[in-house]
Amino acid sequence: MVLRGWAAAISTTAAERDRVYDAQLRAPHCFDSVASRTVLSLQELQTKLGMEGKGPDQIAEAVQAAYAKGELPKMEAGAFAYMFSADQNLGLGLGAWHPHMMVYAPHYENSMLGGNKPVSGLPLVGNSGTRFAVTVIPVDDRLAVKAK
Repeated sequence: MVLRGWAAAISTTAAERDRVYDAQLRAPHCFDSVASRTVLSLQELQTKLGMEGKGPDQIAEAVQAAYAKGELPKMEAGAFAYMFSADQNLGLGLGAWHPHMMVYAPHYENSMLGGNKPVSGLPLVGNSGTRFAVTVIPVDDRLAVKAK
């Protein structure tokens, strides 16, 4: 599926949360079966709320409430996705960032990987320390796939 900026609503950084209504943002993800059961439900809720015109704070609050009420499945021990599209646009000047794999690891922290920044090209953790934490592992740029 191709995610839009709504996913940024639960981010821990203000700069990322500014991407919620970035019409250029497109992040094509391929989910494994665990991520399909857990992450996909989260993404669908965020998209629904974004399409309703909710702002980042409202989306983040609604997501937290849905987890608290058991309306969203709890993140399992780990889930996996990858984004190898050369056509991705991750906003914030990143554009078509490195093709990469994502390991959803609840409560993992970027400091555990050395506090790497996106511009470093090294693995880093997005949404560090939250139930939505995802370890992003860049791979060789030659693996990026361009749409025909």
